Amino acid sequence: MEKVKKFAAGAAKSAAVDVLRGYVSSQVRKVDIDKVIEAIEKDDTDLIGKLTPKQMKLFRAVARRFGGYVDLLTVKNVMLWLIEDAPLHAGVIYGHPKGLRWLAKILEQIRSEVQTYIQSQSTAELELELEPVSNSKQAT
Repeated sequence: MEKVKKFAAGAAKSAAVDVLRGYVSSQVRKVDIDKVIEAIEKDDTDLIGKLTPKQMKLFRAVARRFGGYVDLLTVKNVMLWLIEDAPLHAGVIYGHPKGLRWLAKILEQIRSEVQTYIQSQSTAELELELEPVSNSKQAT
């Protein structure tokens, strides 16, 4: 039974890596290289605030499903993913004197936003569970 649990946990983590990698890589590839350089030089790390409503919906969907694996969003992992999936972007980030520090700040912001979102969802679910019966609509 223990082997089955370990296998299931490993499979879930593998799926999470695939989804997180795909999400990060697809979002990075959408950003023009000049914008990446500009953001690094300005130390602009407010990516969450720049998401369109559609992008925010996708971000929240990924956070809801894979938020428990947010610790996988490390500079090392993301750079390894980008080297294969967005090599030009990876080169710019790695080659810029402030690039890796900038990426670390962005990833910290993302991890924080995911944790905040997960906590807010847990709180909302708890509030729904604790709602008094008298407030609910009753069938007549």
